[in-house]
Amino acid sequence: MRLTTLLAASAVYVALPMFAADDPPDANLLKRADQIQERILAFDSHLDLPFDYAGAAADGKTQFDLPKAFRGHLKGAALAVFVPQGPRTPEGYAKAREDAEKKYKLIKAVAEANPTRAAIAYSPDDVRRIAGQGKFAVVISILNAYPLGSELSQLDEWYKRGVRVLGYTHAGHNDWADSSRPSAGLKDKPEEHGGLSDLGRKGIARLNELGMLIDVSQLTTPALKQVLSLTKAPVVASHSGIKAIVESPRNLTDEELELIKKDGGVVQVVAFSNYLRKAPAAEGGQPVPPATVSQYVDAIVYAVKKIGIDHVGIASDFNHGGGIAGWQNEGEGANVTAELLRRGYSERDIAKLWGGNFLRVWGEAQKAGKLRQAKL
Repeated sequence: MRLTTLLAASAVYVALPMFAADDPPDANLLKRADQIQERILAFDSHLDLPFDYAGAAADGKTQFDLPKAFRGHLKGAALAVFVPQGPRTPEGYAKAREDAEKKYKLIKAVAEANPTRAAIAYSPDDVRRIAGQGKFAVVISILNAYPLGSELSQLDEWYKRGVRVLGYTHAGHNDWADSSRPSAGLKDKPEEHGGLSDLGRKGIARLNELGMLIDVSQLTTPALKQVLSLTKAPVVASHSGIKAIVESPRNLTDEELELIKKDGGVVQVVAFSNYLRKAPAAEGGQPVPPATVSQYVDAIVYAVKKIGIDHVGIASDFNHGGGIAGWQNEGEGANVTAELLRRGYSERDIAKLWGGNFLRVWGEAQKAGKLRQAKL
C-alpha cells in the first residue's frame, strides 16, 4: 500500500536530533530511518492530551500535535479519554464524567478542527484509508473505567461515541478491576476484587461482543489472567514495560508476556523512563536524566526474544510521563527506527512494531465481535 503524507510536498526538511546512546547513529542511518518512517504505517498505541490542550493545529509545547506527527511521519494514534482514579462517591463519579467529557471533546477536536489533516478512525481499515489519504488517524480509547461508574451499559454508550480500545484501570482500584498500583490516597487495599469484579467479568463478555479491543495495561496479575481466561478475542497491553528489566508492579512478567502471546495479543512497550531502567540517584540537586532510545529498544528486543516479533509494538505515553532522550515528542519517532535498524531489524519487522501488530490484533478483536453478534 502506498502511503502519502499531507504537507510532504511543501514541508521544509527538519534535521532529526541525535539521541543519547553510547554509539549514536550517523546521518546516513538517520536518513534511512526517516525514509522508512515515511513509508510505513507508524501508529502510537497510547498517548494523552492535557486538560489545557491548546489544540493540534500548531506546533506547540505538548508532545503531540499534527505538525509533530507529520514531521515524525506518524500516521495515527490512540488518544486516551483518561481520568485519574478518584473517590467512588456521587460527587467523585460526577467529576469523573465531567472530566471524561472534556477529554473526549479534546480528542474529537483533533480531527474535527482539522478536517483536511485528520479524521476519526473506527477500525483498522479506517486507519489505513485515512493514512492513505495523507491524513492523521485518530483512534479513541479509554484508560480507566472510573467515569463509567458501575454501569455495564456505559460500554455500549462509549462504543456508540467512537471508543474502540478500553482499559479498566489506572492507579487505583475501581468497580471493574484491581489496579497493579493501589492508591494510598484512596486507602486501597492491596487487592479489592481478587482481580476482576463481577462487573468486570461481565464487561469482558460485552467488550468482546462489541468488538472493542481490551487493554490489559495497569491490571494486577490476577486480573490480567482472568481477562485472558474469559476473553474470546486477543488483547493489547497498550503501554507496558518489562518486569525482567525493571521490577515494578506496573511492568509485565515473563509469564504475562507469554500469556498475552498465547492469546494472540500484542505488548506495546512504553517509552517511560522509570519502566525502562532503574532511576539513577540524583546528584547535587540535578534532575535525573531520562532513559535513552537505546535503553528503550533494549526492552523491545527483550520482548521480541521472549514472545516473537508478531506480538510486540511501540507506545509513547506522551503527555502523561512518556518521553525519553531522543524520543521526546512525536516528531522524533525516526530515532527509534534508527536504533532498530542498528540492531538489525528489517523494514518489514519495523513496520510490525510501529503499528502493524497493533492493527492486526485490533482487527481480530473486531472480527471476533462480529462473529459473536451474528450468533446472538
